[in-house]
Amino acid sequence: MNEIVTRRMIAFAGLLASTLMAACGVRSTNPSPETLTIYQDAPAMNPLDLGPPGSSPGDAYYFSAPLHSSRGGPVIGEVFGSKTLIKLATDVKSNSSEQRATLLIFTFGNNRDDQLVVMGVPDYPSNAAEFSAGQPVARAILGGTGKYMAVRGQLTSTRNTDGSYTQVFTLVK
Repeated sequence: MNEIVTRRMIAFAGLLASTLMAACGVRSTNPSPETLTIYQDAPAMNPLDLGPPGSSPGDAYYFSAPLHSSRGGPVIGEVFGSKTLIKLATDVKSNSSEQRATLLIFTFGNNRDDQLVVMGVPDYPSNAAEFSAGQPVARAILGGTGKYMAVRGQLTSTRNTDGSYTQVFTLVK
């Protein structure tokens, strides 16, 4: 093969490879978050007291509740969760809160194909199933399935005075 043709083919191959690498690698290093707000009915709490009677590590609450896209609107999904006591309240510096590892699974759609999994360790009032109304609590979004695959971010939960919750997801892909 002619040396000029060979050089041109190598140059073309290099140009093609660098164009493909640039095109495949194009993505934002600073993704913009998307906000999703849903409304949750008051959860049906089921306590489980392990170990000695009263508060002790391992005690848990299990719960579920319907989800709505607007207050009182049609049901769009369901949340399932658990709260496990991991640290008792202490009297040091007037700290009367305890920490619970909280796992939340939000399911959407008829087949529950679209899910968001959330976890965190918020403070809860001692001897109360839920945190106080009007106080936002943030937890990490661990990931999701279906249309939420590869999502991460933060969930901010605010308990309303009627026991329902406003759940605001800040999603980043």
